[in-house]
Amino acid sequence: MHHLRFRQVHLDFHTSGLIAGIGSKFNKRQFQEALKVGHVNSITIFSKCHHGYSYHPTKIGQMHPHLKFDLLARQIDACREIGVRCPIYLSAGLDELAAFANPTWVVKRKDGVNWKPLEVDWFGRILRFNSPYLEYLCAQIEEVCQRWPDNDGIFLDIIGTQRDYSDDALKEMKKAGLNPELDADVAKYGEQVLYKYFKATSAAAKSVNKDNPVFHNSGHISIGARKGLGYNTHLELESLPTGGWGYDHFPMSARYAITQKWDFLGMTGKFHNTWGEFGGFKRPAALQYECAAMLAYGAKVGVGDQLHPNGEMNMDTYRLIGASYAEVERMEPWCDYVKPVARIALVSCEINQDRWRGGQAASAVADEGVGRMLLELHQPFVVLDTHADWSGFDLVVLPDTFVMTPANVAKAKKLLARGGRIIAAGTALLDQKHEKFAIDPGAKLLGRSKGEVDYLLATALTPKVAVKSAIVIQGGAFEIKPTRAKVLAERRESYFNRTWEHYCSHQHAPDSPQKASPAAVISQQIAYFAHDLFTRYRAHGQPLYRDFFEAALRQLLGGKLPVETNLPTTGRIGLMDQPRERRYVTHLLYSPTSVRGKFRDLPIELIEDVIPLHNTQVTLRLPKKVKSVRLVPDGRVLEYVQHDGVVEFTVPEFASHQMVELAY
Repeated sequence: MHHLRFRQVHLDFHTSGLIAGIGSKFNKRQFQEALKVGHVNSITIFSKCHHGYSYHPTKIGQMHPHLKFDLLARQIDACREIGVRCPIYLSAGLDELAAFANPTWVVKRKDGVNWKPLEVDWFGRILRFNSPYLEYLCAQIEEVCQRWPDNDGIFLDIIGTQRDYSDDALKEMKKAGLNPELDADVAKYGEQVLYKYFKATSAAAKSVNKDNPVFHNSGHISIGARKGLGYNTHLELESLPTGGWGYDHFPMSARYAITQKWDFLGMTGKFHNTWGEFGGFKRPAALQYECAAMLAYGAKVGVGDQLHPNGEMNMDTYRLIGASYAEVERMEPWCDYVKPVARIALVSCEINQDRWRGGQAASAVADEGVGRMLLELHQPFVVLDTHADWSGFDLVVLPDTFVMTPANVAKAKKLLARGGRIIAAGTALLDQKHEKFAIDPGAKLLGRSKGEVDYLLATALTPKVAVKSAIVIQGGAFEIKPTRAKVLAERRESYFNRTWEHYCSHQHAPDSPQKASPAAVISQQIAYFAHDLFTRYRAHGQPLYRDFFEAALRQLLGGKLPVETNLPTTGRIGLMDQPRERRYVTHLLYSPTSVRGKFRDLPIELIEDVIPLHNTQVTLRLPKKVKSVRLVPDGRVLEYVQHDGVVEFTVPEFASHQMVELAY
């Protein structure tokens, strides 16, 4: 597998054919100076952009009409001189030149439309990989590889399954025995076309050098799509927090990627919002936090930029990047060849996991609900796909839309047989028909409640739930009767569902005094929530729901969480093992976010203020005995206490990010 460098820039260059003077201000020394100021040691540069133009002479495509020289060659030469790697980018799914010249190469939607001619929406002109365009694209890739046989990799963009209703697609579906009137068959055909693309373009990228790095970007790493992911030599996790992804997308994506065999990097942007924002700049505090978070979750670091059409590098951008990358450079020795230290696993409930997905969305909503709870409780965890083994974990969390297939039943029983624990919600423990429990939580399934709004009530087993009154939760619940499990949380129903005949106040009816079946039960090894607790937490953000989850976590782990800390809930902890160096590395992160403005109706989360934290207490339960604890890279030694596999220390002060080395 390809081993990545730590300080990457993705240099977009999608440039309209209407703009003159392309590359007119490109200067090798200025380009190199920007990379040096930015502490950049790898930069992805462009062969072909979304507009369809090439930035070098080409016998296959079309060089930008206003480019007078071989820009890509000069950029490559400039990088080579100073030891900077330079993977080469080709737009695959978007190519305006090809789309306008060959309308039949464009995906046709179900309504018969290729694209709306008066709308500026090039994502409405996705190219068909089941057309001659695929041969055209492969020829472009091969041309680049032949021209630069020692290239540092090929980056192919805008890759995904398309629901194509073109004439050719309809004929091919019929020939393959698929029914284009069925959405599932159209999706199946789209998947077949995608794998045709993967095979052809990967072969083209490796046509000169079989070990050539290649990455197929779809904007999100698809959980469980191992067949598709297998066409990559590494992973790049596109996740621009201010561009709609938010600050909790990357941690979830990274905690899945780190369970796979590939080296991976994160990819944020220097922009205020997202790609293509000329004149957009982040605050240095935001970029510093984002780079540190990539390291904390085991990733290499990438920042997106966009080159001005004149080819001149923006020095403000590279001073901004350099301020963060100088710190990354100092921290690299503690961040390479790491693996997570995690006793808790979140098993993704994302359905049809073998299918390739793209776009900015993270995993299923319930997955995100669990992930946010664990992040806010500062518990290290990884995300597992449906193919993964559950061994090696003390506790597994099954989100509330998880499907208990026969294979998952076997995994759950094996986990429990060796003393493991499970927290589940909603349908997660039920059989696939939702008629009974497939895994017995110490309760009997009675059916589904008719209420749309319920209430949770704390018990003696949830002492940290400060509110003792009824706590509202939407969505209804499964009715259960404890057989041997204890009641973790009681449930109350509302007086009635809200209709035109029955309603009370502005939202929903209050809790009825009549006792209902429990909201949650717990046995020695299993905690089960009858509501869709994690989906509701993601939707409504009620911290009290997290308090109930924490109570279950503590009960099942004997009151001993893997990590205890006084960090704020908006703080984050990353815990890595670096076995080559015989040390654990703990990452402490804290930079509060605020929401200001929107990007395409999505809130923009901003980080601007660096607020130091004092006397951060950390307790870790670790498998190996620790010999020393110190702050790195500065080397300040910390006092610590160690007993029974527990290490306790206090970080006197840190701002935004601090690494702590625990040698063993």
